[in-house]
Amino acid sequence: MKLKLNLGCGTDYIDGWINVDNGNVRCDVNHDIEVFPWPFETSSVEKIKMQHILEHVSKENFIPLLREIYRICCDGAIIGIISPYAGSDNFWTDPTHKLPLTVRTFDYFDSTKALGINGQIYGWNDIKLSVLKAEKVPNEPNGPDVMFRLQINK
Repeated sequence: MKLKLNLGCGTDYIDGWINVDNGNVRCDVNHDIEVFPWPFETSSVEKIKMQHILEHVSKENFIPLLREIYRICCDGAIIGIISPYAGSDNFWTDPTHKLPLTVRTFDYFDSTKALGINGQIYGWNDIKLSVLKAEKVPNEPNGPDVMFRLQINK
């Protein structure tokens, strides 16, 4: 049976998923997602949820984090991400936010997107995914979020 991970679960504990966090919250695995490798087997994960956590990752750890997601996910795994949109008040007013995201952030890792060639040039062609959905979504009163649905391609 493949795993479902709720990364950076905070107070959003989901029964039937492995809830991962390093804060003072209820979780199944206490681990900082910016410490690699993660305590999961290669190709053991079929779903990942990251809700309001990716914006807290340092820019330096963004690519290593994606490589770790790619490592632990099986072919066809689905990753759902929600984060404050880079231009929103919510992104800029929170001093813990480090990584701005827009609807095109993951295009660098999708060979069918115009920016996919840049991902290859930068040496990220070992991370293969499809952007199934990328859109701004409302999050009042803080401004829009950006929501992604990604699929791992191995």
